[in-house]
Amino acid sequence: MGSFQIFQRLAVVNGVDAYSQPFPMQNANAFRIGTLVYSNSATSLSLTPEGSVDGQNWHDLTAATGLTVGYSTFTQSSITDAMVRLRASVVGTGVIILASEAWTSQQ
Repeated sequence: MGSFQIFQRLAVVNGVDAYSQPFPMQNANAFRIGTLVYSNSATSLSLTPEGSVDGQNWHDLTAATGLTVGYSTFTQSSITDAMVRLRASVVGTGVIILASEAWTSQQ
């Protein structure tokens, strides 16, 4: 239903979470996040989608943890929120450079 560029060559450091701009779910109730980790001098990356109905109050959805160099995807369905954003966090000290995109669908 929709395709959205989330992060492009984003550098994330330990202790400073990065938040994407929200993407609309519109008539969709599922999404797939694809992430490419270009460089990793930390332990790993945690990506946490956050949902909101009003753009002000955010709650965690299911996180993808332990991401390292390379490409990975994860999917979540049964979404009832109007919008979703992605929070990127570094596990351990160091820097991770990544790119992410999202696809929404009705399931």
